[in-house]
Amino acid sequence: MEIFKNNFNDLSDDDKALLDSYFTGYPYEGAGYTLLANYVWRNEYCLNWEVYEGLLLLSGSSCRDANPKAVFSMPMTSTGEYDIDKLRDAILYAQNRFEAAGFEFRMGLIPEHMLPLIEEAFPGEVEFIENRDEDEYVYLKEKMITLSGRALHKKRNHMNFFKKTYEYEARKLRVEDTDIVMNLVRDLVDEKNPDENDFEEKVETMDPDDLKTLKAEEYAISESMTSVESPRMFSVGIFVDEKLVAFSLGERLTDDMAVAHFEKARSEYRGLYQIVASEFCKFLPSDVKYINREEDMGIENLRHAKESLRPEIFVRKFSVKFKQNS
Repeated sequence: MEIFKNNFNDLSDDDKALLDSYFTGYPYEGAGYTLLANYVWRNEYCLNWEVYEGLLLLSGSSCRDANPKAVFSMPMTSTGEYDIDKLRDAILYAQNRFEAAGFEFRMGLIPEHMLPLIEEAFPGEVEFIENRDEDEYVYLKEKMITLSGRALHKKRNHMNFFKKTYEYEARKLRVEDTDIVMNLVRDLVDEKNPDENDFEEKVETMDPDDLKTLKAEEYAISESMTSVESPRMFSVGIFVDEKLVAFSLGERLTDDMAVAHFEKARSEYRGLYQIVASEFCKFLPSDVKYINREEDMGIENLRHAKESLRPEIFVRKFSVKFKQNS
């Protein structure tokens, strides 16, 4: 289901360098606008790409759906700025490619601060629709480290309980830690299925869609670990009695913002989630001021947890409706 000419499988070194120049060429702020995020999820969303008019075009859809709906995201620049005429031409080219492939043209996942560019390219021709489930939560790094302030006192109490109760080590992860990271991921699946004794048996009892989601995330984490020592990646592992009990993996998004793509922790340790988030932020460079902890996907418990941490800002994301198509 490739709309554009290339996919993310078997990328050459030249391909990776070219793609990276676009993913790092502008402060997109959205967690999905990185090479790593697209590469590790390539088999879940059937992602494909092409460079046209000096802009990187990207589309994807769920690989699971029998009748998938493809989405076109914001064209990316490698120069730090946009030529509005070329942006318009690139979007119209993408629309033609969608239609030629038999797909309805759908443009989405556009960060709010980039909407004026599309409005300038299509004056009076578009309207924007926000999807609350896709909004990303952004926090001050220092506040995540200390959990300071009255509103976060319960979170801080949990973190302090962990510190008083357990002796732990926090350190950056290495490629050689891949096995223990993946073992923890599988153990956390076991926790959700306590009636079974074996991981393989457990996953066989799951809802098929849940199992596919689990396998996709497991694969994405494993792929991320192959690049964990890259200068752009950030990580932390929390060890109690020399055993990994939590980890977080992320990368740089902009000059002053990082993103935490994956965060896992054992549930039996009170305060561990607060600890892993805090320690991850401690390992971030001094020039990183903000941490993007991604969207809540409309999951009620996840939304409550993210809102309770009092985000500083949101990266709001929108879809684009072309009025002539309404």
